[in-house]
Amino acid sequence: MNSPGLDHRDPQGFVVDTGHAFAFSVTPAREESAGVLARRARLRGVDLCVTALSNSCTLQGWFVPAPSTDIFGIRAVTGQTILVARRKQFRPEALMENPGRPEALHSGFSIELTLESGWTRFELQYKSEQRKWVPFATCDVKLPWAWRFMKRFVRRAPANSYERWLRSYGDPDAMELEAMRDALGRMPSQPLLSVLMPVYDSPERWLHRAIQSVQKQVYANWELCIADDCSPSPRVREFLQKQAALDPRIKLCFRAANGHICRASNSALELCSGEFTVLLDHDDELPPHALFHIAWEAAQDPEVGIIFSDEDKVDANGVRSGPYFKPGWNYDLLLGQNCVSHLGAFRTSLLREVGGFRPGYEGSQDWDITLRAVTRCGRDKVRHIPRVLYHWRTLPTSTASSNEAKPYAASAGYRAVEDHLHATGTGAVLQPLDGGRWQVLWPLPEPAPRVSIIIPTRDQHALLRDAIESHMSITDYPDVELIVVDNESTCPDTLGYLQSLERTHANIKILRHTGAFNWSALNNLGAGETTGEVLVFLNNDVRITSPDWLRELVRQSCREGVGAVGACLLYDQGLIQHAGVVLSMAGVAGHVFRHSPPDAPSIGGPPDLVREVSAVTGACLAVRKDVFIQAGGFDEEALPIAYNDVDFCLRLRSLGLTNVYTPFATLVHHESQSRGAMEATSERKAAVALEAHELMRRWPLQVHRDPCYNVNLSLEVELPVMARPRREWPWLQAQGSCAAFQSQNPSRSL
Repeated sequence: MNSPGLDHRDPQGFVVDTGHAFAFSVTPAREESAGVLARRARLRGVDLCVTALSNSCTLQGWFVPAPSTDIFGIRAVTGQTILVARRKQFRPEALMENPGRPEALHSGFSIELTLESGWTRFELQYKSEQRKWVPFATCDVKLPWAWRFMKRFVRRAPANSYERWLRSYGDPDAMELEAMRDALGRMPSQPLLSVLMPVYDSPERWLHRAIQSVQKQVYANWELCIADDCSPSPRVREFLQKQAALDPRIKLCFRAANGHICRASNSALELCSGEFTVLLDHDDELPPHALFHIAWEAAQDPEVGIIFSDEDKVDANGVRSGPYFKPGWNYDLLLGQNCVSHLGAFRTSLLREVGGFRPGYEGSQDWDITLRAVTRCGRDKVRHIPRVLYHWRTLPTSTASSNEAKPYAASAGYRAVEDHLHATGTGAVLQPLDGGRWQVLWPLPEPAPRVSIIIPTRDQHALLRDAIESHMSITDYPDVELIVVDNESTCPDTLGYLQSLERTHANIKILRHTGAFNWSALNNLGAGETTGEVLVFLNNDVRITSPDWLRELVRQSCREGVGAVGACLLYDQGLIQHAGVVLSMAGVAGHVFRHSPPDAPSIGGPPDLVREVSAVTGACLAVRKDVFIQAGGFDEEALPIAYNDVDFCLRLRSLGLTNVYTPFATLVHHESQSRGAMEATSERKAAVALEAHELMRRWPLQVHRDPCYNVNLSLEVELPVMARPRREWPWLQAQGSCAAFQSQNPSRSL
């Protein structure tokens, strides 16, 4: 959501007149009511009018040209000064405002402004296809002479789209905080929570903020256990002793020698007497509702061992950014990144059972202890709270700023995952990659199982030939058979090619299927004629691009407990076409990260890591043959054309199996080109609509609540962008209409 008066779009009917769409804001700026800003803008004859809180500001936004047009620059002009914008910036909110326009994703721009006291007018211009600069908006920015003092006393306007979302949906308002206090009496228990904080030479400003954030908690049954790791500055000890004297809930330990963060954390752990231990760094902060959420979750399930939440970052000026809206518990994702911390809460007895924090894993000690704790308590004892309950301070020395700040952290994370895989006896090993990343290589059975690749087709000779020839020339796998299921091809080139394949390749079998197109029946027919242990269903409009794609699919599908495995499918331009299916997205089921670069940053988790998903596309789907038979194959009666892959994956989940997406099997997909003519027919659309209805009838709960996708993310577009949360908290429900869930009250942001 955008806060009126801060973002500005459609000035003077611009969008209507030209078809362009845009939005922009100035930050840092004073927060003022929409009415005040609108009246001031009208009086001054401009489109946007704000009061700055610094002489160095940023004018930022997005600009999406009209369809079939382009622009070649954006600039701001004030007097004789021309300020050129940086463009092509990632702006997921622009795609939200312009659905169906994938180019909007990188339509962002920003301009750095240096202000003098008083008013400054900026005219925004874009460079047209005729290479002319065209004005599209004007903006007046006022810098008060006392701006250095003002920013201490006036409320800052949201600096970005995330802060605007927080005002409307993310942070609890006074009404919800009061509802939390009322709910304390209804909790089955109120466990003592121990907040564990290692400290070393901490700047007093941030240490004080961290301690204050605990003291401001709605949930009061806590203790703050601080271990100072022999800080060289005596002021740290003095400050901590002063804080402990003022609040008896603060427990202190002063180490005689510096032992680094793991030993300091263990010293703090010795102080913990609470049922759960909550991890907090000495320069980070907890929002006031954080411990309430942890206590509520712990009280609902006495067997839970680990609780974690979403997180964001906060800079030295208090600007919040970089949220991470995590999926639910996701073991495969945990092997690629520490998606549990922050905020991480662990049953205290569990931390002691695994031996506490291990020296030698500094920088990734939380990740290491999470892996060991999960192994001990079991994956079913982990709970996720889909709310931001941790603010990670972005300072030059913290990993919140960049991985380069603590290069040893990546090495420690690698060793932590490596140790975990060894301890669990899976036989998996790690393969280092560039950028401090790695790939988990799950063991390939010996001998390598035969793989049967099933390709349904009809005509489209060029596409089919590309799919098969690219496989035969690129794929590196020892035992493969191809089953091509032909659905009444009439093209002479296709028929001749199929005959030549069957005649010249002993490992290629051609099957014939008559009748109307039925994707499920074609693939079931092919599966019934296979001799392989692993089946790979592959569309005829897919091109193989890497030798190891099949090995990766087989490794993943042969893991215990894994059902279907999906690949990363790219468009010809290199953007993502498939990186997992999210239920209810874009209607019934959509491809998350569609049109994103494979390494794009994301508030919903990176697309370049292996993770559990609810479903994967049948355009490239691997599954063990025995699992395929157990699940009953594809439904060729009720779902002949669409959503058959989703239905199949949901049946696998109902059997207790996990569906996995892997970016380490990457192919190119010319999506639906093979049957593209069918897409536009009214009969086709009617059939797809009926099958969508059938899927929702069959799986109502699953379709409407995807456990692998965060409830704070939109289902309107196939990209992780913030939206109104799809969850109501019990303490608000208990108060009925008098305490409606905050997302029903977006006007708070005004």
